[in-house]
Amino acid sequence: MDNYEPKPYQKFDWEEYNRKSAIEKEQYEKISKEIQETQERSKQTLANLEITFKNLDEAKTQARQTVDNIDKFKKQFSDAMDKLLENIGRSMGANNIKSDEQNPKTAQEVTVEQASKLITKNVLILCGAGLSYASGIPTFRGKDGYWTKGEDTFECQKVLTNEFLTNNPDLCWEWHKDFQKMLINKKPNAGHIAIANYKKKNPNTLIVSQNIDNILTSILPQKQIKHGHYESIYEIHGNIKYMRCMKECTLKKDELATLYDMPDLTKNLRPKCPQCGEDARPHILFFDESYTNENCRIQELQEKYDNYDTIIVVGTMLETGCAKSTVCKFIKKKAIIIEINPEPIIEVGNTYQIKGKSEEILPKLLK
Repeated sequence: MDNYEPKPYQKFDWEEYNRKSAIEKEQYEKISKEIQETQERSKQTLANLEITFKNLDEAKTQARQTVDNIDKFKKQFSDAMDKLLENIGRSMGANNIKSDEQNPKTAQEVTVEQASKLITKNVLILCGAGLSYASGIPTFRGKDGYWTKGEDTFECQKVLTNEFLTNNPDLCWEWHKDFQKMLINKKPNAGHIAIANYKKKNPNTLIVSQNIDNILTSILPQKQIKHGHYESIYEIHGNIKYMRCMKECTLKKDELATLYDMPDLTKNLRPKCPQCGEDARPHILFFDESYTNENCRIQELQEKYDNYDTIIVVGTMLETGCAKSTVCKFIKKKAIIIEINPEPIIEVGNTYQIKGKSEEILPKLLK
């Protein structure tokens, strides 16, 4: 303690302190202002980005809607053109198979024996709903053209449309379930068997069927081009035994559609595509659809017509585009036409009519 020497008293420099404090305060205020301005700019940038993203989302939505509208318009336009062409074809077909002042009747009624002598080696057999009628299959026209479900009655030609399937899927599948159930005990009749036996003896015979019931197909030679597509028959309206993807997920242009076995609809009313999981659809040609190479080999079929000089038309009113145009083609090239119908309708061309039931006539004609 004796060595302690107090430091000399130093006077506090308030002026220097105030000067430094002022400088620090100025710097603090400057930094605070810059931070605040940065925050404001960031907020504005975020707000602008939010508006930009919102505008982008709206633009994407509008673009998506535009694409959807374009696709919808293209489909509607395509469908309209298909229907227009089909109506034109029907009109032309009607003029070509019916007689009038400019187109006199040339068809003549003959016996089965007389007709059998007219058949050449290259025969096309065109089958309509009348072929399966004796097996208990409705024709979907006239009194058979209606389906009753509960208290409601529907026209089959309305139920069997892509539009109805899209808007009323459960009800459309109910029709197919009832049709599938009806087919369980149905068997080939004598007409089916006669055609199948004739095909086996004459492999070159071209069979074209408008029926979806699978009855004739089931007794023909079963060589498949692809699952559900048979070499022995052109099923231009499809086959109830099969289904395909509603979205056509495996569809490739000019390649046969990928088909799957139809499940038991009493256990699975709305089956899914095994490939992509989307809804499936029956492999049949709906009344509001057009023929395609992928589903019915239409181009391949038409290219074969020139190789055939006899057509046997069985049980059809020729009210579908392909059937009518096929007959018109044979009329034009002056081929032999043998029509089997209770009430024949082909009145022109080199046509020979046999009035009666196909299950009675075909076994005698196709010996």
